[in-house]
Amino acid sequence: MMVSRKLRWLVLSGILLGTCGLPGFSEAADAGMHVDQVGYLNGYSKTAMVTDTGDTDFSLVDAKTGQTVYEGKLSAAKKDAMSEETLRKADFSSFNKEGTYKLRVGSRESYDFEIGDNVYAVPAVETWRSYTLSRSNTPIDDPVTGLKVKEGHAQDRQAQVYFTDKLNKKGDRLDVSGGWYDAGDYGKYVTTAAISSAELLLAYEANPSHFTRGQLFFPKGTQEETKLPDALQEVQFELDWMRKMQRKDGSMFHKVAGLAWPGFDKSPDTDTQERYIFGSCTSSAAMSGASFAIASRIYAPFDKAYGETMRKSAERIWGYLAKTKNPIYRVDEGQESGSGPYNKSTDIEERIWLAAELFRTTGDKKYEKYLQSVADRFTQKPSFFTWDNTLALGQFAYLKAQNANPALQAKVKAAFLGYADDITRKIESDGFGCALAKDEYTWASTKNALTQGDILLMANQIQPNAAYVEGALSQLHYLFGRNSLDKSFATGMGDNPPEHPHNRIHESTGAYVPGLIVGGPNAVAGGDPDQTAYLKSGHIPVAKSYLDVLTSWSTNEYAIDYTGTAAYALSYFAKPKAMSTDMLKLKRSYPPVTQKRES
Repeated sequence: MMVSRKLRWLVLSGILLGTCGLPGFSEAADAGMHVDQVGYLNGYSKTAMVTDTGDTDFSLVDAKTGQTVYEGKLSAAKKDAMSEETLRKADFSSFNKEGTYKLRVGSRESYDFEIGDNVYAVPAVETWRSYTLSRSNTPIDDPVTGLKVKEGHAQDRQAQVYFTDKLNKKGDRLDVSGGWYDAGDYGKYVTTAAISSAELLLAYEANPSHFTRGQLFFPKGTQEETKLPDALQEVQFELDWMRKMQRKDGSMFHKVAGLAWPGFDKSPDTDTQERYIFGSCTSSAAMSGASFAIASRIYAPFDKAYGETMRKSAERIWGYLAKTKNPIYRVDEGQESGSGPYNKSTDIEERIWLAAELFRTTGDKKYEKYLQSVADRFTQKPSFFTWDNTLALGQFAYLKAQNANPALQAKVKAAFLGYADDITRKIESDGFGCALAKDEYTWASTKNALTQGDILLMANQIQPNAAYVEGALSQLHYLFGRNSLDKSFATGMGDNPPEHPHNRIHESTGAYVPGLIVGGPNAVAGGDPDQTAYLKSGHIPVAKSYLDVLTSWSTNEYAIDYTGTAAYALSYFAKPKAMSTDMLKLKRSYPPVTQKRES
């Protein structure tokens, strides 16, 4: 039976209020009209999916006038396994007139969407800009979102080391100010800092002409006098924090956080609990070194001295790891009581990535020698990269390196492109063109899909293939609402974005920041109480296992590494565009569920 979205939201909220209250509701399109709510690019395929009701025709109508501008035939009906919907496809690839439209099938109409040559320009800026608004230790007064923070966690300038070892004593005070908040809490983690900054830098490296000065509309007080494009200035803010986390022996501290999870009423400048520096981890250290190595070659043309600093930081980590043969993940009692672990007990994939980036940056054959020594792992077909497996990033770096060993490079190329071909086959077989297999609808499934799209864009740099580019674009369509929930998994983007992201900044200040990517469907019970209860409430199709409620952190929290995957793809497909801050402002409000902070 076809159920309206409004009814579905009421059913969901009745089952699963958690502590967050009634989810917000915005006027919805008709059920079963699955479109990219941001838009479709000319020069690429333009398709939408509709839940089958027996209709065989579709039309595009002008969103303002209601006039029919295009008519076509729907494809044959086909069952989609992940959503358990029977779908038909509407293909309007040949329609190229710029404008805003809706898809109509029978009496049903979709959300509106744009068609044009640069429809992702604003989302690209908003996605990158979300990092600026996630800065710690920074006064923020943003005229676009209304976010006001006096200075988040000023106490990070005197954070306490949580443990004693040969380098530090418990209670030592260190300045670890700066850097981005990781996610919906206020922890700062080297692991996600490393992979996020690396992906943003790789996005710049792939298309430097897509980045300019003045592009991110930095709030007053956050922009430095520099010749850097805004994007590189933003990443530098994170890199400089990561350098503060590097220890005398070249290793890295693991994270900065408090001993208790802040309440949703706590903004960054009212969470005054003591902050601590926790742990050490060889895998996150290696990832940091890889990010520093990428930064070395990217910043050198702008600032030779800074490029050298980045290279030396990466090489210090390499030196530390060369002396530290066994993986380390240090954990002290109580260190996870107010922050996430990001724990990994192995590190070979991260060492591979570090070696490959240093080889690409410096050309020094000692790094290639290491890669040859671990060739059995290095030449295996990868999976999508994530903070606990960066093999694919290591392979990509080596494939882009100059003067690599031809035989080893050929094996790595076969493995990397073989995985890219696997991804395209999954996309072709999925009813929504989503890259996710059944077992990939886990915590951070949106990131899992987008990462596979990013790998396709990387593969296209190795061996151009239109199917790779189309497959990557298909993951953006999924992100922006061409999915079985008709839900955009990016805050503030499309007509049906997350209303109640698991985000303390939004809840405590009332400011809703667009461009944050939330986790999305998670079909593995145990992610959080709301999600677990939902999965137990009845039969939930894998692709629909998502809740837009504040307390579902396993489906509705964002993280900087999730957002990095979208930033990479959007930076490929979006070109710089003259715009004003008015173009970035939200068209409606997204009030927090919990009580707003007193002004």
